[in-house]
Amino acid sequence: MLFAVLDNHAHSPMKILLVDECYPLNTRNVKILSSLDRHYPDSEIHVITWDRSGDFDANCVVDNKWKWHLYTRSARYGNKLQKLFGLFGYRSFCKKVVRAIKPDVIIASHWNNLLMLPRLDYDKQMLIYENLDAPTGPSLVRYILGHIEQSYMSHALTIHASRFYTAIYPQKYRQMVLENKPVFNTTPVDYSPHKPLRIAYLGNVRYIDILKNLADAVRGDERFKLSYHGGGPDYEDLKDYVNGVPNIFMTGPYKYEEIEHLYGSADIIWAAYPNKDFNVQYAISNKFHESLAYAIPAVYADKTRLGEYVVASSLGCQVNPYSVEDIRSLLIELYSNRERLLQIHESLKRQYREENSWDDDFKSLKTEIDAFFSC
Repeated sequence: MLFAVLDNHAHSPMKILLVDECYPLNTRNVKILSSLDRHYPDSEIHVITWDRSGDFDANCVVDNKWKWHLYTRSARYGNKLQKLFGLFGYRSFCKKVVRAIKPDVIIASHWNNLLMLPRLDYDKQMLIYENLDAPTGPSLVRYILGHIEQSYMSHALTIHASRFYTAIYPQKYRQMVLENKPVFNTTPVDYSPHKPLRIAYLGNVRYIDILKNLADAVRGDERFKLSYHGGGPDYEDLKDYVNGVPNIFMTGPYKYEEIEHLYGSADIIWAAYPNKDFNVQYAISNKFHESLAYAIPAVYADKTRLGEYVVASSLGCQVNPYSVEDIRSLLIELYSNRERLLQIHESLKRQYREENSWDDDFKSLKTEIDAFFSC
C-alpha cells in the first residue's frame, strides 16, 4: 500500500517533488502533476523550477495548491552562455530545497536536472527520471552524457516521452513509456481538404532554417495558404522573412485550449523537425498525438523513427526538411491527390480508437509508485 510511506513520516503527507528548469511549466509536466494530485489527493506537491526571465509573476503560477520554489535569474532562452552561468546557482538552489523538503518521490524532468539533485537515499526516496529528450550532440558528447545519464538510471524509474527511446537504452534499467497524449477527450474534426490547401505549423517558433524552407516551398503559390501559430525565439526573424507574402500568415502565441480550433482550420499540419539531430531521430512529437486526436494529416521529417512509422502505418507523410524542392513536391502531390489526404484521415481515426488514453498510461506510473512504497 502506497501510504505505508507515511509510517516513516509520522503520518505526514507524502511529498512529491518535480524538478524542472523552465517557467511556466510545459503542459506535459502540468498534466503529470495534475494526475498525481488526482491519484494521491493527500500528497504534498512541490515544484522547483527556474524563472529565467528573472521577474517572477505570481499570476503565472499554474496551481496554487502546489508549493513553488522558483529560482529567479535572467537567462534568455536560446542564450547557452547565460544559461551555463546560471546553472551553477540553480544547482545550489535545487540542492538546498531538496534537502529541506526531504521528498519521498523526486521527478527529474530532462536528463540535465538529474545533475541538479543532491545525494538521495534510494531505499527511501523514489527517483523518477522523465526522459523528455535523449542527450544529443557529437558522438563523444553523447557518449559522456549517456554514461552520466545511465548512472542515474540504475537507481531510477525512467519514463520515456517517446516509444522509440526504448531502443537506445539497455533493458536492464526500469523503464516505461508515457507519451504526451491529450488529457481531454477529443473527437475527429470534420475534414475536407480545401483549395487553397491550408497548411499550419503550431508551436514554438524555432529551427528557423526549416520553417523558412517551408515558407519558400509555398511562397506566392495560390494553391497553398500557410499559417504559423505560436511565438518563440525565432518569431521576429520568421515574421520579417515572410513579411508581405500574401499566402503566408503569422498569428502569434496561442492558448493550449485553442488547438482544437487551430487543427480544425488546417488541412495539413507541419511537424518536421531537424533530422540531423540525434534526439529528433527517436523523439515523438506532441503533434503526432494531436494529429491522431483530431485526425488531421501531418508531415514529419524523413530519416526518423516517427517518419518511418507514420508512412508504414498510413498515418502521415515524411519529407526531407532541408530541401525546399522536396517539400514543394510533396505539397503539390497532396494538393493534386485529395484522396491520399482522405485516406490518411480515415487511418488516423481508426488508430485513435485503438490508442490508450493519457489516464490509461498514467496508471502504469501509479503502479510503480505504489510498488516502491509497499516494499
